[in-house]
Amino acid sequence: MRKIDTDLHDFLILNGILNTPLLNDQIIRNWGFNMNNVYEHYNSYLQIIVAPNSPGPIEKHPYIEKYQADCNFHRQTLLLGTFPPSSYFNNLPINNLPNHNVQNNNPTNYFYGNMNSLWYYLFGINDDEVTIPAIQESLFENGISISDVFTFVQRNIMNSAFDSEYRNIVLNCDLKNIFNPESTINTILFTSGNLSGFLNNNTSALTGFRWLLEDCCDGLNSFSISGDISGQGIYYPINTLGVQNALIQQNNGIVWWLKLGSKKIKIINLPSPAPTAARQMIGSAFFKRWINYKAVTNDLPPMPIGANVKQYLLQFPQIFIAPYTTNYRREIYQMVLNNTIHLI
Repeated sequence: MRKIDTDLHDFLILNGILNTPLLNDQIIRNWGFNMNNVYEHYNSYLQIIVAPNSPGPIEKHPYIEKYQADCNFHRQTLLLGTFPPSSYFNNLPINNLPNHNVQNNNPTNYFYGNMNSLWYYLFGINDDEVTIPAIQESLFENGISISDVFTFVQRNIMNSAFDSEYRNIVLNCDLKNIFNPESTINTILFTSGNLSGFLNNNTSALTGFRWLLEDCCDGLNSFSISGDISGQGIYYPINTLGVQNALIQQNNGIVWWLKLGSKKIKIINLPSPAPTAARQMIGSAFFKRWINYKAVTNDLPPMPIGANVKQYLLQFPQIFIAPYTTNYRREIYQMVLNNTIHLI
């Protein structure tokens, strides 16, 4: 279990929330096998806890088992997130809703259900065209599996969508199967985080994946990393110095590699699909690399060092079409699917 917070767990006990499991990975997994346990727990919480911004119950991931077939280790690519926001409660067969601690909307009842923009960037599916079958068909056609790194969580503030609120986390250890000899997964996609933060403990999909390597596999000492985009460069131990060396190889890129024995997995940190990420995105080093890639391929002068990014983009409206970060994300996601991201 990661991010253990006994005070949050005690909050449930002290408020008499029914069917609260003991704070232990295996006990929680066993508890979650029976959905009646989970729904009784949720209903008890929703009936008793009505004050806004309260800690949440112990939550079971709503989609990992339901859409288990969409996490197929015989595909080539795996898309990984963390855990859905609490808005998914509105799609569950439970009582006592609405509740101030549950986000008040009805997302797509699937992974990334509150983030329809992801499916536009990845597959060109517009918001009004997003359906679960459309997503599943596009995933299948592109050889992409999907899952999340956490199977159970408790939130410090239930109605918050931030990963930083997750506590008492039980990891999705089934993901260790990507390293089995029969697995054909050769690429993992993350929509947040980057190599420079791989060793920190700020809760994210990428950090959760590292916790999986530590707790569910053979530990970090069994793995090595490289920032060489080809995957053929030098590999380093996963420690502070190793990450620093890999970052030098990476040179502000978004691709790096993880190696276990002879098996290599390409890691790609996609730009976030979240609207709130746009402002920070324009100042990123990789966004500037994309600008210069577009300039070169369109016979334009490269952006001068230290130039104002937005002013440069405005000079070439036929190439850089506003909103810029929307076009940037769409193109980067497409280049990843087309295996041409190395051109940037």
